[in-house]
Amino acid sequence: MKKTITTALALLSLASTAFAATPVMDLASGQTQLGYSYDNLQTNIGTLGDLGTYHANNYQLAYGLSDKLALTGNYLDSGARSFINGTTNIDNLKFDSTAIGLQYKVNKNFAVSAGSLKSELKYDLGTASSSEIFGGIAYKQKFDNNLEGYASYLKSSNVEDWKAGLTYNVGSKTSLDVGYHHYQNDGVAVSAKGVGFGVNHKF
Repeated sequence: MKKTITTALALLSLASTAFAATPVMDLASGQTQLGYSYDNLQTNIGTLGDLGTYHANNYQLAYGLSDKLALTGNYLDSGARSFINGTTNIDNLKFDSTAIGLQYKVNKNFAVSAGSLKSELKYDLGTASSSEIFGGIAYKQKFDNNLEGYASYLKSSNVEDWKAGLTYNVGSKTSLDVGYHHYQNDGVAVSAKGVGFGVNHKF
């Protein structure tokens, strides 16, 4: 039973792997940005070992409270999966995670953020949840009118999470995104890394 609980906590921490998102640096007051990304992360958990490629649907929302301050939200949706830990089966694992925060644009290239992250894990043996506060920093650099590079870093009491990538503007309000994502939780020996693809639209 203790091994099962430890495994559940490790899997729960995996639910926060997708929140080092593409920085929203040029959102005007009253403007909204919606985003979606599909992440392919090679994952490893100490109690389970190599889990192979982990897939996640990540939805983002940002609203400009002013030209410098934005309200941000992220929602991670995972389909049910099953794992075997020794002789223990963990069936129909399903988790959801929600992050809500504020981002302040220091200048056209740098922003800082802070917020709250809540995750809920559901599987056949029960339910577990966790909440924690995070802080972050983001950088974005324009290469030309259409191409930009970015990097973002988030830190909480248990998680270290960063992402770096490129966005390409396909119009004045829509952009495509590709990025490399790395997540580490030393407390429960969880790591995840890989490439994600996304799209963002402002209105």
